Amino acid sequence: MKFTSINLSGALILLTAFIMLSGGEEAQAQFEFKWVNVGAMQSPYSTGGANKEQEPFDNAPNQFPAVDHRAGNSRAQALWFGSRNFTDENGRSFSFKTAGIGPRAGGATETFANSSEAVYRFEPTSVTVDGAQSFLRFTNADRIDPSIPADQLVHIVHNNQMGITVDQKIYGWSQQYHDNYHIIEYEFTNTGDVDNDPEPELNAPLEDVYFYFISRYAVSDAASWVNGNGAPWGKFTMNDAVGDGHRDYGVDFRAQYAWYGHNVFQPDYNVLGGPLWAEHWTSNQPPDTSGRLHGAHFVGRVYIHADASTTDRSDDPNQPSTMGVKGSDDPDLVVDGQNDDLMMRQYQNFMEAGRMFPHHADQIEPDGPEDWPRNFATPNNDPATFQGVTDEGGWAMVEGFGPYDMAPGESVNLVIAEGVAGLSQDARAAIGAAYKASGGNDDLQISYDYGSTTHTMTKNLWVMTSRDSLFQTFERAIANYNSGYNIPNAPLPPASFAVTSGTDEIRLVWTTLPGASQTGWEVYRVESAYQNIVDYELVASLDAGARTYSDAGVQRGLNYFYYLQAVGSVNSDGTGNTPTGAVMKSGRYFTQTYLPANLKRAAGSLAEARVVPNPYNIASEEGVRWPGVQDRLGFLDIPGNCTIKIYTQIGELVDEIVHDDGSGDEFWDHTTASRQIVSSGLYIAVITDLDTGESEFKKFVIIR
Repeated sequence: MKFTSINLSGALILLTAFIMLSGGEEAQAQFEFKWVNVGAMQSPYSTGGANKEQEPFDNAPNQFPAVDHRAGNSRAQALWFGSRNFTDENGRSFSFKTAGIGPRAGGATETFANSSEAVYRFEPTSVTVDGAQSFLRFTNADRIDPSIPADQLVHIVHNNQMGITVDQKIYGWSQQYHDNYHIIEYEFTNTGDVDNDPEPELNAPLEDVYFYFISRYAVSDAASWVNGNGAPWGKFTMNDAVGDGHRDYGVDFRAQYAWYGHNVFQPDYNVLGGPLWAEHWTSNQPPDTSGRLHGAHFVGRVYIHADASTTDRSDDPNQPSTMGVKGSDDPDLVVDGQNDDLMMRQYQNFMEAGRMFPHHADQIEPDGPEDWPRNFATPNNDPATFQGVTDEGGWAMVEGFGPYDMAPGESVNLVIAEGVAGLSQDARAAIGAAYKASGGNDDLQISYDYGSTTHTMTKNLWVMTSRDSLFQTFERAIANYNSGYNIPNAPLPPASFAVTSGTDEIRLVWTTLPGASQTGWEVYRVESAYQNIVDYELVASLDAGARTYSDAGVQRGLNYFYYLQAVGSVNSDGTGNTPTGAVMKSGRYFTQTYLPANLKRAAGSLAEARVVPNPYNIASEEGVRWPGVQDRLGFLDIPGNCTIKIYTQIGELVDEIVHDDGSGDEFWDHTTASRQIVSSGLYIAVITDLDTGESEFKKFVIIR
């Protein structure tokens, strides 16, 4: 219909990635980022092994649910390596040598990317709205391989200054019971390769090797900004652990996890669950002030397997040998100390610290373990203060695996799953709205129906049930791994999904992938100024042979967003703790639209054509412009088959739009043909009716 463009989310990602890779000493990093983006949890993975703070942009990692606005849950990550009695390629000896990347510094000279690829089991769905590609983030399949055991695999190989090469595989699934975690397999090998050339520089055993991870969680980016006071940096994040041998936790796995903790600087309401209480530009556009619990979930890591040694591949229950937290603004984490002897000995202390007890959460709420949900649901203490130290950045989760002795060519394997789980979106909206309507009454008993059962409890207790959801996710991840990744597949999504605005209906058309099989299709829709996660309704259930749907139940002047799911058969395969008796559906994220569709005017004429608003003033009230959308200019009541050429006042061609959908509406986003935002000035639109050959000139002004 018109020129193809990317949506705002995609543009921001690409622009920020360019900035990150083109400026600044740390941004010189030779690392790119591959997204695992097929499920409800989506995350980028750096070819250097960990995402440093604000890489690839802002608070991107561990987005859940990925379709929501500013859904990130991680602020920074790190992967360090340590070894005793190390001699480098220049003959310099270290009592303890470290190398690594993150959480803020490091990586540029210690870590080297070798290879990376994003592999999909099938071609990702091509989604368009009115002819424009619609996506949350750009999907680039380096390779299609139907034999991989997941719906997506990101495979990264990198090595470091200590001569350890890391083969890292990240698996993601779209199946609805396994789409909120990723399983990460690590193989660490003593190759002696200390840089990024093909020749090894070392050929010596490594003694007492440690692999040390840092995860700085800041649960719910949008809610963190709404509630403020350092929350966006993880200042109030709570951290806890199970399975570390210090007490009987009633689970048979070892894991660490985090949640949105108490904000002592917010007197008006309790922030557990991250209520979207007040207006803030990050919470949505326009801002969501419904009280919805944007952070009613837990995030964490479960340790599925760690080799006992390089020759014993059985799982060692004593790994990770170090579990606990570290102050995120600790000066030792901010600087690059991989060539400083004193600093590296300090890093050694971090790696060898052991399994911390009491846990961070235990000291914040000392009575917690005796009645875990209830005591943590009535928080009083500041999560930023731990062991008498207040860290303005909060406390990051750490784990150290080791020590391992590694002869040349020997390897160690680790398997970790990272996941997010919590209340359903409908529950978040209903419970949060009820809590806000009460004025923040922490004693209010709120009823909500889960399945056929009604439960009643306070808002905070509802939030704390998210730990059970996360533990269920951990158990599914472990069962999936133990099955050899043999969980039942969801039905294949469409090969393409096109949404087209019309004059009296919005039309949906799709095609199928080879070998696809389904029992039907479901169409979901929401009316909203911007795409969001809540209020979607099922508007059509179609038979298996359907390939189109005409949505006439829409109103002029409103924006609509869609997703389409293939419906499969009732599941009878319980592999990986997958529930049986439920209908399987294709993943919604393959077909989710992020650009609005809407009803258009009937075709007009050159004489009726007008430019709205004129003048366009970016400082005007939103109602004077297009509500909810910035940088939008409308050409209204135009012929249904025409071109619109936009010129500066001195006659330079800025952009050309081909309008051929038969409607009387076309919109322009103030960008040139090369995707540059135009400046203030007088512009001339030449509208040419392609059926008659006649043209009309329209002048308009942009004030920025």
